[in-house]
Order: sequence, then structure tokens, then C-alpha cells
Amino acid sequence: MSQAREMTIYDDFLNAVDTWPHHLAAVAIETESGRRRSLTYAELAKRVDQVAQGLKDLGVNRGDVVSVQLPNVLEFPVALYAIYKLGAVFNGLTSIFRDREVEFILRKTESKVFVAPALFRRYDYLQMAQRLLPGLPHLQHIVAVGLEATGSFQSNVIAFDQLGSDGAGIDPRGEPLDLAQLAFTSGTTGEPKGVMHNHRTLRRTALRFIKHVAPPDPFVDLVVSPVGHQTGFLWGTILSTMMRGTAVYLDIWNPVAGWEAIRNERVTTMVASAPFLRDLVETVPPGDAIRSSLEMIAIPGAPIPRSLVPQARSKLSCRIVPAWGMTEYGIALAVGSRDPELAYETDGSVLPGAEVRVVSPTDEPVLPNVEGDLQIRGEGLFLGYFKRPNDEYCTDGWFRTGDRAMMTDQGFFKIAGRSKDIIIRGGENIPVQDIENVLFQWDAVKEVALVAMPDERLGERACAFIVPRPGSHPTLEAMQDYLRRHRVTPQYWPERVELVDQLPRTASGKVQKFRLRQDIQKRLAANSDLETSN
Repeated sequence: MSQAREMTIYDDFLNAVDTWPHHLAAVAIETESGRRRSLTYAELAKRVDQVAQGLKDLGVNRGDVVSVQLPNVLEFPVALYAIYKLGAVFNGLTSIFRDREVEFILRKTESKVFVAPALFRRYDYLQMAQRLLPGLPHLQHIVAVGLEATGSFQSNVIAFDQLGSDGAGIDPRGEPLDLAQLAFTSGTTGEPKGVMHNHRTLRRTALRFIKHVAPPDPFVDLVVSPVGHQTGFLWGTILSTMMRGTAVYLDIWNPVAGWEAIRNERVTTMVASAPFLRDLVETVPPGDAIRSSLEMIAIPGAPIPRSLVPQARSKLSCRIVPAWGMTEYGIALAVGSRDPELAYETDGSVLPGAEVRVVSPTDEPVLPNVEGDLQIRGEGLFLGYFKRPNDEYCTDGWFRTGDRAMMTDQGFFKIAGRSKDIIIRGGENIPVQDIENVLFQWDAVKEVALVAMPDERLGERACAFIVPRPGSHPTLEAMQDYLRRHRVTPQYWPERVELVDQLPRTASGKVQKFRLRQDIQKRLAANSDLETSN
């Protein structure tokens, strides 16, 4: 008996089209105008054929890189599946990137075509692209969505709506082992790296997640994470197609608009980061979620504050699924459908097809309930970093994630944060996430992040960057009194407080602590200079 052919992401799309041609594939909601657009699978397939033909006419062939910097709009799934029909490589950029980041990525990938909005949130992306074009010899064409919103443009700029004709005659050209995605990390450590995935690594990660978590059916996914980031791309567009469901794209996050979309579109699922969940918890009126269609919210990425899980479960009346993943390995840990109560204390168990371990600095596995460095390997692991040697990141197939974690006696995992976020005060490791979790429950705190600040005597001390709740002004003394009342070890207390309007985050919602460390170092240096001058 012959073995079934392994599929590509485009094959999944064709299966959805064949099975549910008249089912809604995508809905796009423009937050500011309230405009709603939608496509059935049959309509989406027709548009994909047209755009695939258009890209082919522009010279895009199998293996070529097409860079896409679109917000969460209806044109995104059209562009994505057109790229995959041609066997080309998708390179997503988040809409927050500007000249420096965009030029670096377009140059690195040698993209032939750049797809971007003409104008979004009052920023002129087309003007930026035209500024960069002369210095990018491989870039041949700019494809602009909503071209009528801007003024003059160069001859090699094409309107997205004018791309192509009927491309139904183009045979799909991709294979499972072909490079499918180049995703540049948005940088919690500061330097973007191009993560490479093929169709197999992406699909197997998604299939294992479906088996482990058992998402709702019907599957209607509110896509609020940027589609230029792994969460919006894989767990929004790709997962919706594999589930033969509907992706509901929200272009600008607003919790009120988000809740309206959930109610109006009968959304059953969200996959997003903790800040989105917290916004909904604080926005949804009491009791309003009881009759909601919402069944599941999965939270991969950065550790979720433990107190937020029961709050969200009670307020939103749905299953909360803590998970852990990264661009390099979609999701490797999640609270499974059989163990929903684990969400209150852990980040779940290992997905099928993945291997996860916690090790010492010498790569030796540590005992249960001992914190160490998190390493992963398995069928969803990325292929390596684009045009970079990979040896420093993998040992015997194990990838050093840069995260800290601990495994319980029962084999469940708790993520403790980034290894570079460790604070060592006088030789004592401060449990950063535990202290953040305690402070998160303080009614004066909306958001909090602890980072190390240099100290001559102890090496490091902890500084708390706090986004206060409206009307609150948490001081160092008040914070330490709060920690005293909660019986937190005094050596773990932050010894400085900085109040900020917001925490710097990546597009996926992870706090960029390296920027906070730079911030406090500058503040300390400024204070030192002031004292010297006095």
C-alpha cells in the first residue's frame, strides 16, 4: 500500500476550498471605520488565482522570496496563498517596522517583491518603500494595497487590486520540504534573526496543537496578533484554514471593538498574548460573556501572570489555555484539553512530536522542581537562521531557547522567563516571574516588569518598571510594604521603582527587557553624573 503524499500549506487551503466552498474563509474589520469585508473559500480561491498570476507576471518563481508588510486585512490571506501556489517563500514583516528594519530584511532576503499598504494608521508605507527601492538591487516591484490613498508613485509600483488575471491554470509548485517562511524575530534581545521553516515544520506543529488542545468546532478565530508575526500568521491564518474555519481579522487592536467582533462574528477562539487577554478582562461588562460564543483563548509566548487565568476564566466564561512557543518552534507546550485545571498553575505538557527538557548550564538535565534552561527539539523545530551558522544554537538537535523553566513531578512545565532576565543579587537568584506575579495582583499596578540594575556591592539589584493604574502612584515604600504583607523574602524585593506609561513590547506582546535594562542604566548614569557635578 503506497504511503499518502505529505501535504503543503497550499494543499490544506485547496482541501478547505473543495470541502467548504461557500463557507466564510475570512472576515476583515476595520476598527476606525467599522467597515466589514469578507470572502468565502470559493471567492478567496478565485482571488488567490488572480494574484498568483499577477506575481508570476512580475517574475516570482518557486523559491523566490516575497516580503509582505500588511496589517490584519483581507488582502493578507490572498497574498499568502498566492505566494504558496507559486512555491515561493513568504517573509512577513510587522506593520510597526520602519526604514531601518525593512531595509535590513529586504536586503537580507533579496526579496523580489514587497507587498505593503499604501497608507495605514497615517503612515505612508509606499513612500517608505520608494525611498528604499534605489538601494535594494534585488527588489523589482512594490505592490501596494489601497493605492488610491496616496499621491504620485514610481513606475514599478503596482496596485494590489490590479494584480493579474485568471491564474487557475497555474499548477501548485510547492513541496513539503520547500522553504515556506522566513520570519525575522522582532527582538527581545535586540538583534533580529531570520527563522526558516518549511511546510512540514509549520504543518506538523499546527496539527499537533490541534490534537493536543482540541480547538472548538466550528472554528472562528479572532486574529488580533499581527499577521506579520508568527502568532497571527500560523495561529491565525494557517490554523483557521487547517480547521476549515473562519479567520476574523481585526486591523487595530481595541478591546471594545474586539469584544464587538467576538459577539457579532460568533468568534469561538483567540490565540494571542497576555496583554490582549488582560484588556478583554478589564473591558467586558460583568455577566456579558455568559451567552458569548467564545470557547477558548490560547496564550503562547511570554509567561502569563497566574492570577490572570482565574480572572479571565470567570470573566470571559471560556477555557484559558496557557502555552509556550516561539518563532523557532510554534508551540511546544500547552495545557491540553484533558487537563484544563492545569491552566491555573502551569504552562501545560509537551505536544506530540516535540521533546522538551530543563538543563543546567552544562546541558545536564536537572531534577523535577529545579529551575534551569529550557531546550527543545522535534518535528516542528525550525531549519536554522537564514544566512547564519546554527552551531551555537543547537547541540545534538536540542535548541537552546533562552528561556528558563521548571518541570513538576508530574511532567508539567512552568515557564520562568528569559535566561537573560535573571537577576542575581549578591549570589542569590531572584525569582523574577514569581515577584512579577505578586505585584501584578496589587491594585496599584496595571503592568510590571522586573529587570536587573548594576550595583557595585551586590553585583545586581532589582528594579521594577511599573505601569500604574489610573489614579495610582505606587512608590518604592508602598511596594515594599505590599510585598512585606504578602510575606515575600526581603532579599527578593525590588529596590527601585520607575513609573512608565507603557512597557516596550515586541509585536507579539513580549516585554523587551533589554530596553528596560538599557533604560535603568542610563538613568543611573545620569544620576551619577549629576551627583559628581554637585
